[in-house]
Amino acid sequence: MAKREGVNYPKFKDQFAVMDFEAEPLPVLSLFPMPPASYLEDWQLTFTDVNSQRRVVTGAQLLSLPRVHGRVPLVCQIFNWSEEPEVEGVRLVDVLDAIGVDAPDSGYFAFHSADGLYFEGLPRTMARDPRVLLVFGLAGRPLPREYGGPVRSLVPFLQGYKSVKWVHLVRAYRKDPVGIKRLLGQSRTAVLGSVGQELAGVVVGRMGDGDSTLEV
Repeated sequence: MAKREGVNYPKFKDQFAVMDFEAEPLPVLSLFPMPPASYLEDWQLTFTDVNSQRRVVTGAQLLSLPRVHGRVPLVCQIFNWSEEPEVEGVRLVDVLDAIGVDAPDSGYFAFHSADGLYFEGLPRTMARDPRVLLVFGLAGRPLPREYGGPVRSLVPFLQGYKSVKWVHLVRAYRKDPVGIKRLLGQSRTAVLGSVGQELAGVVVGRMGDGDSTLEV
């Protein structure tokens, strides 16, 4: 599935702190400087609902949930590349249900990176789609730091930048938190076009109890 030979470099390419399209098994991309390396057993994720009630999930607790193994598409239309990495993780919806954190039906979740700057949001309907994962393994090994380890999100039916690396905070909102890429003017929408949908093997349409074609 790899499609790197036709990589396009957008005008804002110089804003990236890290960019390596020769890396294997995935390109290494980071808009901001990467946080220090950490291990899953030392990692904590904080989940916060709209009433500021917090739940902390440890790496050990993530590992206790039903795991997902397999190849999952990752498509970046901004740079014109795609991959299908072999990952291991858990479904985000399983984590949310296990700890009792949710957003209003018309609400959103934002995923904040431990780099302290990067964040992206998803409508509640999308966040609870069973294809949305928290990933901690890549190609049979712990997820490396350069790919977002020890924990990153993976949203295969949207543009790759919605899959946030080094996730350490997931916060529920009543209104759209927008996301850093739109705030910086680097993307107008995260919805995959027809080519991206074909590469990802998905069709963006209705999922669950909402409309996934929302502008995100």
